Amino acid sequence: MKLKDKVAIVTGGGSGIGRAICQSFVREGAAVVVVDQNAEGAEKVKQELVNAGGKASTFVGDVQRPETNRDMVAHAVKTFGGLDILVNNAAAVLQRRVVEMHDDEWDHMIKVDLYGPFYGSREAARQMIKQGRGGRILTTSSLLAVQTRGLQAAYSAAKAGVIGFARSLAIEVAPHGITVNCVLPGHIRTPLTEPMFTAPIKKAFEDRIPVGKLGEPEWIANVFTFLASDDSSYITGEAIIVDGGYTINGELPGVQFGPTSQEV
Repeated sequence: MKLKDKVAIVTGGGSGIGRAICQSFVREGAAVVVVDQNAEGAEKVKQELVNAGGKASTFVGDVQRPETNRDMVAHAVKTFGGLDILVNNAAAVLQRRVVEMHDDEWDHMIKVDLYGPFYGSREAARQMIKQGRGGRILTTSSLLAVQTRGLQAAYSAAKAGVIGFARSLAIEVAPHGITVNCVLPGHIRTPLTEPMFTAPIKKAFEDRIPVGKLGEPEWIANVFTFLASDDSSYITGEAIIVDGGYTINGELPGVQFGPTSQEV
């Protein structure tokens, strides 16, 4: 029960990684506010949590709006008596060439993926400082913040931006006992990503990932749970990659380098 009596907000909690984070937090004793634009998805996750013996509530809103973030924090305080953990997990995705991208598409991506974590973190920090008992502010960034590819300019820009934002915020709130960290998931199987993993793409990723398989939402949730707990009290301002070794692998699948021996 690493999170016993803690109160958490998880945005984008109605599916995928967000759902897995909610489940993990409740197993560890936290009360969770499931925030999502999809009311049906949020309610379904809430019922799963309650049926498992946990405390949960829902809040429906769009995180790109500052009032959503303000009101979800107020909801957590009113419902469960405070706020100890925020997970900025809600996100938008877009694949588009820069030369073909419309202004409104760029704006939407930045508002959801960068403004959203800013608004949420600001409101959470205000509440946590007011309470005077510390806290945890966590954001889902992405592998594509550090190793990107074509068609991902807006997403990569926003996901890299939240890392810089988190590092600066971590310095500001450290005197209040609040830590701020990011998690960078690799290639994870979720309802959103599953259609992308056709047989050829799945094999290509598995050949490149040293551990040999795509990730599961629960594996990412375990890292969030660690960062939300007292076990991580000396970690702040970090961007933790959870990708099975994908980003460190410079091998060319199917090509053998060496072994060779040379004397100079």
